[in-house]
Amino acid sequence: MANNEQINSLINQLSQRLNADSEEVRAALQKGNLDKVLANMDKKQADKIGAILSDPKESQKILSTPQAQALIKKLMG
Repeated sequence: MANNEQINSLINQLSQRLNADSEEVRAALQKGNLDKVLANMDKKQADKIGAILSDPKESQKILSTPQAQALIKKLMG
């Protein structure tokens, strides 16, 4: 299981890639709403994320990684 430092690192990396504030990303993940955060991305990146999220196999592949599982567990309480 990931510790807080690893989770914070993942959120920071994601926020850098999305060009968004890390606290905004954290709040969006906790609420399950990334629309505002994705709006900060360029169209190519947003389209790629949208394609991944709309493909159940690809989404499952990403969500099954240990890092994603740890982040989900942490955010869900």
